[in-house]
Amino acid sequence: MAGVHRRRGRLSKEGRRLLGGAALLAVFAPVTAYTLNAAIAHVQSCGTEVELKVAAAPEIAAVLDEFIAAGGGAPSRGSDVCADITVEAVAGNAVQDTGADVWIPETGLWRNLPGPDGALPADQWEVLQDSTASSAVGLALPEGQSTDQVLPDETVVALQDPRQHAASLMWIIIFGVDEYTPEGGDGPPVMSAPEVAAHNSTGGTTLQAPAGAAQVAQFEYPMLVRAELGPDEREAAQNLLRSYSSAQYGELLAQHGLTPGIPQPAPSSTEVIEAALRGWDER
Repeated sequence: MAGVHRRRGRLSKEGRRLLGGAALLAVFAPVTAYTLNAAIAHVQSCGTEVELKVAAAPEIAAVLDEFIAAGGGAPSRGSDVCADITVEAVAGNAVQDTGADVWIPETGLWRNLPGPDGALPADQWEVLQDSTASSAVGLALPEGQSTDQVLPDETVVALQDPRQHAASLMWIIIFGVDEYTPEGGDGPPVMSAPEVAAHNSTGGTTLQAPAGAAQVAQFEYPMLVRAELGPDEREAAQNLLRSYSSAQYGELLAQHGLTPGIPQPAPSSTEVIEAALRGWDER
């Protein structure tokens, strides 16, 4: 076709890197707008690269695995710290041997739980965000049973070892230890919504997640950082926290049976937890 052909200017080196990265994404993976934006931010903004190890309760670890794979934790505007983030699922307060930089347990109660040698995890971990997700905690009643007439403080419940089971620890802090709170009793178990989902996936009696009068509390999944964490790693943790504002994070929470973080009262003090555990030991 006749006419004047204009020679386009060559792409800059930065432009070629971005174009090449976008092309690879298009070939090898389904690309969401969020993923592409995260990849571009990484190419444009990385001044420092660090490794960030995250230990998280299993249900939130599953969310983070998907979220980070899709670009969550990329540097936010004004930050030049990029992180290679790895996530390890850690139950309860078994975080000490993981070497984690960030800890996201079910509840901040674990941070205030005295260790077997008297050392407090609170001395080792600082609160970066008091709630990054939430889930219901309470009585896991059989499917179809109404919660309208449930009186949690007058219901014989089945608890587990509160030093290993966060929902049971939360229950005895709220209601104390008495004839209604035997370990492994015949009453309805005290569980969180993710625990109920995991139980139901294995078959057997179908339970319903705590709701209505059967719900007495909620897990808050705080984000904690190691007290001696370096500034670059702290910035990487902040980038991960900032990226939670994306719609994709909320969608992944919902897919895994969790809800967004909500304001929470301060977790019970070490003294309150110790008193509850003494009551448990002396029951």
